[in-house]
Amino acid sequence: MSRPSILIIDDDEDICKELISALGSLGFACSCRAGLDPQLPINQINADIVLLDLSMPNKDGFQVIEALARAEQPPQLIVASGREDRIIRAAVRSAQVAGLDVLGSLSKPYSIASLVALVERHHVKLARVIDRHEDLLHALAEDDGLERNLRTAFQSKRRLSSGVITGYEALLRLSVQGQAINPELIFTPSADLSLQMRITHAVVNHAARFASMLTEQGTPVPVAVNCTPAILCSPDFLGMITDALERWQLPPSMLMVEITEHETVHSFEAMTAAASRLALRHIGIAIDDYGRGTTSLERLFDLPVSEVKIDKEIFWRCIDGSAPLSLLKEVTSYCRDRGIVSTIEGVETRSHLKHALAVGADYGQGFLWDCPTVFD
Repeated sequence: MSRPSILIIDDDEDICKELISALGSLGFACSCRAGLDPQLPINQINADIVLLDLSMPNKDGFQVIEALARAEQPPQLIVASGREDRIIRAAVRSAQVAGLDVLGSLSKPYSIASLVALVERHHVKLARVIDRHEDLLHALAEDDGLERNLRTAFQSKRRLSSGVITGYEALLRLSVQGQAINPELIFTPSADLSLQMRITHAVVNHAARFASMLTEQGTPVPVAVNCTPAILCSPDFLGMITDALERWQLPPSMLMVEITEHETVHSFEAMTAAASRLALRHIGIAIDDYGRGTTSLERLFDLPVSEVKIDKEIFWRCIDGSAPLSLLKEVTSYCRDRGIVSTIEGVETRSHLKHALAVGADYGQGFLWDCPTVFD
């Protein structure tokens, strides 16, 4: 299990440098912000753990806590301050009431060892979450009424230059026994492939039904479904797609397949062959979350792709200065030279839109335009 990433919110530059150096030497990925504006888009917070100093000039630590709690995937929190204990305790209680997972608190000055001891709790809690999810997945696999627990939400994809909708992505929403399950814990190499196929089959049919509805409304655009390399290479996947197209009387161009790029590919040749069989039937192929995995652009373009979707975390890192913007320009230029569309994920503000246009991307997807919505 990899070490968690840490965002330090503290206005003391010397403390930030010391913490980043010490934690970095121990293998933790760290970044620092001199305060956090509660009005900033919350999904710009890209860290597993936030180390929050309550005592920043002109920054209300309690407002920052409220902002963190509004994130789509809230980070775990460590409260650190030179304030008296009762104020720290009040902040911890406020965070817990807001729904944040608080790893603990520290009174300044504190030692690196005491901070690391709290950070390491992340592994313990995460392991417990995974164990609980595995129990839920087992119950789900035994459930003949899988569809009762499964919903599909749809989020638009837009042309950056005009905001016109050019497609939608189908996004899985799954729960069992009243608890939501993170799809990334389902679609892993260690998870049951037959359960993954059952879930994918349901999502494909939901996507085809939604595409049929768009066609009836006179606004036909492609609807994309996600799949891992393992699902793509399954002998049943092609039939799953073609059956859905036939059932809803759709042309092949109305469905796209987005291959998740962050899974390890054991047989690139099998993956290329499976994608090519879809492309021969005029079903579009996209690479999803590009940048999360380790596959090079040159290798990916052995696939018959028509679109590359750049992972939102890579995009955010480039615009906040953690990575060079030239990286995105290189990807979009590479795509353009080969007649492939580039899409930026995680476009949430007008500033994001400006950056996405500046790097030369064609399309964008994100909360600037809409949230994923379930259509019953």
